[in-house]
Amino acid sequence: MRKNRDAAAVEDASARRMRFDRVRLLNEELDRLMSDATTRVNGVSNKASFLAVSSGVLITAATAQLWSFARGFGVASLVLACLAMACAAVALRPGKRPGIEARRLVDRHLDCTHTAAFVEAELVRDKETVLTAIERDIANRGRWVWAGFGVLAAAAASLAVVFSVELLGR
Repeated sequence: MRKNRDAAAVEDASARRMRFDRVRLLNEELDRLMSDATTRVNGVSNKASFLAVSSGVLITAATAQLWSFARGFGVASLVLACLAMACAAVALRPGKRPGIEARRLVDRHLDCTHTAAFVEAELVRDKETVLTAIERDIANRGRWVWAGFGVLAAAAASLAVVFSVELLGR
């Protein structure tokens, strides 16, 4: 009887240790993923900033002179460049950046009777929730940047038509 209890206790301790090792591994991987997400957020922001500057250049070029020929293309270029600028503004907008709230974390775990393994498992769940929200935000901002670049390309093409017609005449 005692052998069975000892074997069960060893098996239970082994299972707890294996779970703790899995949680620790997940925790470390989530930290790496969070770092990668931060890098991607910066990349999307840099691309959106480039989009905003490029749109500004096209807006300036579209309004630099009064067009004699192909005025419709000139207006289209201006409108499209403004739309690209709007896409950049949406992609760069300040938003709620999700994160694990320090006060909530302390309130939940400081004076509790949970084990360290339980608290670490909860932290892993919190990190996963935050990382999922960040990934969704990156995807949304990235879509605005892609749309902005598409509109910017159309604006540049329209402006190229205006310049060509102006230089070559009708």
